[in-house]
Amino acid sequence: MVECQLPKLDVVGSNPITRSKKNPSVYASRRIRFFPPNGRREELGPMASGLQVFDIPEDALVVDLHLHSSASDGEYPPRRVMMRAKSAGLSVVSLTDHDTVAGLDEAREEAKRLGLEFVNGIELSSVHGGRLVHILGHFFRPEDPELGAQMKKYMENRRTRMGEMLERLLTLGVPIDKDDFLREYSRASSIGRGHLSAYMVRKNLVSNREEIFGKYLGEGGPAYVELEMITPDEVVKLITGAGGAATLAHPNLSESDEIIPGLVLAGLAGIEVEHPSQDAEARRHYHALAEQYGLVPMGGSDCHGARPGPERIGQFRQPVRNFLDLRRRAKAALQGPRRD
Repeated sequence: MVECQLPKLDVVGSNPITRSKKNPSVYASRRIRFFPPNGRREELGPMASGLQVFDIPEDALVVDLHLHSSASDGEYPPRRVMMRAKSAGLSVVSLTDHDTVAGLDEAREEAKRLGLEFVNGIELSSVHGGRLVHILGHFFRPEDPELGAQMKKYMENRRTRMGEMLERLLTLGVPIDKDDFLREYSRASSIGRGHLSAYMVRKNLVSNREEIFGKYLGEGGPAYVELEMITPDEVVKLITGAGGAATLAHPNLSESDEIIPGLVLAGLAGIEVEHPSQDAEARRHYHALAEQYGLVPMGGSDCHGARPGPERIGQFRQPVRNFLDLRRRAKAALQGPRRD
């Protein structure tokens, strides 16, 4: 196994300290600088993007690790997502498209140009008791063979599923041009309901995204086809096996709190406490669960672009300390056995 060395953390302030060899995760300062080991950022691999040194308070709210692009069901290409993240005042970002890493290279390149710290990301689909459960992965090795094999299966399953949903819409009397839709989206890396809803709104087949999900494509709807998926604990193990940190995304939407203890045993690192779908009561509930199970209390905008309503990139931003905590969890996974 080749260990991926993390950037040194240097303290900024009037009372600099030296990291303890016995407890290197403890820092007295609230300001953190990120430096590459030996000045050679190419050694960092997927743990960091290899960008410029930046000086940020540990409690600064400049982190959003839940963003989507047109590589899956987002509105904008990866490059533009990074530009909008920069404009929103973010400093640490990740692209977490559904079941694909196709947009990572473009996003990483643009993040480097803009001076953003970029983290490899993905949002993997899973199923529990008939409910869709999303798991975010960060800091993993995109080239991991088992992860790649699962993404390939999902890509094939998504294409088959889309054909079935189109047929169901036609049967329901929705005058959708199947061939025209497939010409536009057949090359999408992770084709899904987001593409279909955007197309139907643009073609004036429905008035808005809420209508299509409420009437046709929502879970249990007449045109909905379930994606063939693996279980949440299998997803967590897949991410950690690829050297990453797994976070349970928007847990209120899956309504499957009973699986959290098992996911923790499988290696879950974090849980999304702050999310647009979770009100104050839900945030308190999931923050308590994070404390109970020793999980990093994460959050993110889950921004897919300006549709269906106001753009939310830059909302639900997280402190730098959460990014550091999650990265420490990833380092622990990275030091485990490699799957080559």
